[in-house]
Amino acid sequence: MNHLIIDTSSKNSSLILNINKEIIYSKFWKSENNHSEELYENFSKISNRIDEIHYIGILLGPGGFNSIRIGISFALAIVLSKNIKVIGLPSHVVQAINYIESKKDVTSIIECGKNNISWAKFKNGEIDPAELGTETINNFNEKNICGEIPDLIDKNPRPYENIIKTSNLLIEKKGFNSPEDIVPIYAKKPSISKPKEAYKKFEIKGE
Repeated sequence: MNHLIIDTSSKNSSLILNINKEIIYSKFWKSENNHSEELYENFSKISNRIDEIHYIGILLGPGGFNSIRIGISFALAIVLSKNIKVIGLPSHVVQAINYIESKKDVTSIIECGKNNISWAKFKNGEIDPAELGTETINNFNEKNICGEIPDLIDKNPRPYENIIKTSNLLIEKKGFNSPEDIVPIYAKKPSISKPKEAYKKFEIKGE
């Protein structure tokens, strides 16, 4: 199916359009904390093909509080105006999908500001994390890790191949989402409102 992928869940952002099993547009960039303007500028280059899209895949986080909401709001505006399908993709699952498929244990990490990282451990090929939490970078000692790590600083931590694998798996297992179910996954509980259901799936254990 033709699809548009949007990822503004962290400073490592991307926008990918696939039409008839061919990548028509692919843009990966390091955001300068201006996700809204950057996303609109890149989307304007492909907006004339929006009617060809069957669904949008949107990265849900965790990541930056504002950047996640910008991507989700942008995706839902298209979904609701064009009446097309949507699938929400947890960012940790996207980063770990190759390990999940091969049933190898791994810990996915994502930068979440103020020298902190969000982490999620995947075990035995399960798509839901066995454990997760947040930690300062200096106190994080895991060895088998993937995602936003220093060794891959110049590479896309959530490449298209991982995104589409995750999308296909979630569509097969759970189907598409309703627009009201597309909510952010935060590294920490938002202090301004009660957490929504999507956050509870990734609730930090032991607290």
